[in-house]
Amino acid sequence: MKHIHGRILVAGLMMASAAVCIPFGQTAQATASQPAGTQNILEVAATQDPSDFIRGLGDEAISELAGDKVDDSSRQDRFINLMDKYFKMDQVARFVLGRYWRNLSEQELGEFASLLQKYLALNYASKFKDFDGEKFVVGDSSQNKKDIFVNSQVVRPDGPPVKIVWRLREFDGNLRIIDVSIEGISMGITQRDEFASVIQQNGGKVQALTDLLKEKTGSN
Repeated sequence: MKHIHGRILVAGLMMASAAVCIPFGQTAQATASQPAGTQNILEVAATQDPSDFIRGLGDEAISELAGDKVDDSSRQDRFINLMDKYFKMDQVARFVLGRYWRNLSEQELGEFASLLQKYLALNYASKFKDFDGEKFVVGDSSQNKKDIFVNSQVVRPDGPPVKIVWRLREFDGNLRIIDVSIEGISMGITQRDEFASVIQQNGGKVQALTDLLKEKTGSN
């Protein structure tokens, strides 16, 4: 799984996810399963097609990050810029903190979201040096209540395709990514479980997790 996840993130910018799929403490048309009750999208933001939105993410990630001609610092900055453009980081921060985010002020939540972003960039931006030809194929989309799910696949030269589903939500008329599922596993929930463990071990204090992220990212 570790090998597969690393390759997926490079090809599909799951980043993201992926933005939210890093195990804490460790440095054509596609189809995928959707939650029960999903329906075809009837209405989305007038200027944004969900599948095109995700396709644009993949294209920009490869253009901005792939190859060895970009130095590590610039690559991390570009990675963060892409996350700013495509992800709703304050929503991601709430999601991965679970109930604990309610204990934070807006300023504290903003600080955590920024640190999370730096942590993701530090751990995954460099992997784009090794991009070796995987194909990122975006498929159709569906809607369940207020969230939109976009199917995609990473077609690998040395193994079967891997299914990725991107969870989008509209904010002020703009689509943004709030979670990513790889082969049916929500990376946001996985990260939330790992973060919750750190918080619980420190008496329920989110500040302990924030301090740990500061340490890992070299932030003051």
